[in-house]
Amino acid sequence: MKRILAFTALFVASAVVVLAQDLPVAPTPQLPANLYAAGASYNNAASPAVAGTALYARLLSADTGTYAFTAMDILPVSAKPFTVTTNIGAGIAQKVFTFNGINVFMPTSAGISITGTNTGWAWTGGILADYNIKKAGKATAYHIMPNVRFLKSSVSGGAGYQLIGGILFGFGQ
Repeated sequence: MKRILAFTALFVASAVVVLAQDLPVAPTPQLPANLYAAGASYNNAASPAVAGTALYARLLSADTGTYAFTAMDILPVSAKPFTVTTNIGAGIAQKVFTFNGINVFMPTSAGISITGTNTGWAWTGGILADYNIKKAGKATAYHIMPNVRFLKSSVSGGAGYQLIGGILFGFGQ
């Protein structure tokens, strides 16, 4: 019984010493004040299914990871004749967590949707991961941002909600 008590006391003492140590924590990546990005996306409701996206984001709060942003999606509607739906919206992107040095955001925006002479509304939401490219242990201004979003437009020809998966390449300062 004395050995069990001694072992337990030794275990508790060593656990207290280990827990009292400052364990290394991965630093939270610094957020750029301005971010410019463009890229390609896949939209199975479009014809052809490849689309383009561009965005500009401005940091509102470094403490909470909140951005105001403007996004533009150019989605093909038909190949012959070639027509596109252009969605331009403004919104907020909120950092929800950081995983292994990658910031994950939930962007939501609303704005106008244009197809030829037809004009209406559009809104989008989803999730975006911001990977800051590292170079020799230092952060650079270059970013890779895979994302998955949903889009709803009043001029989408009755397509309903559209799922868009894409990747953006950005520059932040």
